[in-house]
Amino acid sequence: MTISELIAAREPDWQALEKLLGTYSNPFRSKSPEDVAQLTSLYRTVSSDLALAESHHLPVRTVAYLNNLVGRAHHCLYRKRKLCLSDFTRTIFFDAPRWIITDPIFWAALALFWCPFLVCLCACKSDPEIAIEIVGEKKLEIMEYMYRYLPKMEPLERISSVSLYIFHNGTIGFYTFGLSVLGLVPGLFLFIYNAVQLGSIFGYMQSAGIDGEVTANFLEFTTAHAPFELTAIVLSAAAGMRIGFSVVMTRGYSRLDSMRRASFQAFPTIAAAFVLFFLAAIIEAFISPVEHEWLCDLFGVESLTLKMIVQYVSLALLIFYFVGLGGIGAIRARFFQR
Repeated sequence: MTISELIAAREPDWQALEKLLGTYSNPFRSKSPEDVAQLTSLYRTVSSDLALAESHHLPVRTVAYLNNLVGRAHHCLYRKRKLCLSDFTRTIFFDAPRWIITDPIFWAALALFWCPFLVCLCACKSDPEIAIEIVGEKKLEIMEYMYRYLPKMEPLERISSVSLYIFHNGTIGFYTFGLSVLGLVPGLFLFIYNAVQLGSIFGYMQSAGIDGEVTANFLEFTTAHAPFELTAIVLSAAAGMRIGFSVVMTRGYSRLDSMRRASFQAFPTIAAAFVLFFLAAIIEAFISPVEHEWLCDLFGVESLTLKMIVQYVSLALLIFYFVGLGGIGAIRARFFQR
């Protein structure tokens, strides 16, 4: 076989590797496991071709071309990346909404939480006895006592309470995530059980038998930060379910490799949940327990109405984040994959 025949026989693999490396340099294209497997295989093949080219003294330009290909492939496979703010920002504002909005497990977690929550809220609002059966009379009495007066906090107390709320919200998230990972069926059961409990409490606190002032205080304290906090709980469960399902449905991979792939896919969801828990803690500390009399006087509204506005703005931001940024990201990713 002549040198030209050898180059012609091996050139399709070289071109395939060069094309694959071009896709890796595209920031809008997601890297599938199949891409990584193909890159690894072509990297080994072209490395062998490089060794063969050097030993048989192929043309210098061919050797340099192969050396460049092998170096780029090695960089893609073995490069070390440092965590930086730009990576985290990109994950939160580009990768996370796109991956979440196209993840069926997220939609399943959303349905598993909000359907029982809303059903129990409506049922317990019309019949408080249902809430007593689900939650327990003693716990509901404690809830009524807690919200007999709207919590009052000084400015310094509100600042110090941020860390407390972040810790509390984070604990809920890790608890939901961990249960979904370690025990898929028990985790799903407890996730739905918590949705039923929360929906029952929300419905009971708005029922006709509760004092109007208690109901107003409850809604005033929970309304503003509820969208971010409840959505973060759903995201935590979705991330845990993603890893938990990977143990059962491995799709041909070993269980360890399946969990590794699922962990990579679940990271943006966890990152988004962390940000939402943080935002919920800020609102819970600085908006929920405060009446903001000067703002109410300025806009001529009541304190509860002001916090409902915060709730609607939060919902609008969530819709923009998931549907807007996520939808745009999914379209761009599909376009650049073609």
